[in-house]
Amino acid sequence: MSVSTRFLRSIAKTRGMRWFMMKAQRPLDERFKGTRFMPSTVGGVDTPICFLTTTGRVTGEPRTVPLVYVPAPDGTVAVVASNYGQRHHPAWSHNLDANPEATLEVDGSTSPVIARRAETHEAKNLWAAFDHVWPGYEAYRDLTDRDIRMYVLTPVPQEA
Repeated sequence: MSVSTRFLRSIAKTRGMRWFMMKAQRPLDERFKGTRFMPSTVGGVDTPICFLTTTGRVTGEPRTVPLVYVPAPDGTVAVVASNYGQRHHPAWSHNLDANPEATLEVDGSTSPVIARRAETHEAKNLWAAFDHVWPGYEAYRDLTDRDIRMYVLTPVPQEA
């Protein structure tokens, strides 16, 4: 593990890093989407970032958010609605609950997916993987009393 990776992991759970992630990281990831300069991969820390596009439950408009993801063994992808440990669920999770059809972009490849909430046993197994790629998740779980939602995104088979 590089020095920069160790440093970022040591500050991942701090209040300052949580503020940075909420206020600066997300807009930077959105701004540099598709370029070689992804802030989430700076300093030798390769945090797996996907872009999830949901349909706004009120507006019907597409809404895209950058999220940390973990690939699951069965070819699905898991994402967490931690909202940085805030008291409320993020809007995108409400959108998925209202309409589970979404679009997932990973490494420049886009595909339609169907989302479902992870079952308790799945979430329990996936938390270790999420904590490994971003240690801040442990702090987010400690900061909130709400049940943090986790979603499994299953690719929709493409018609030939």
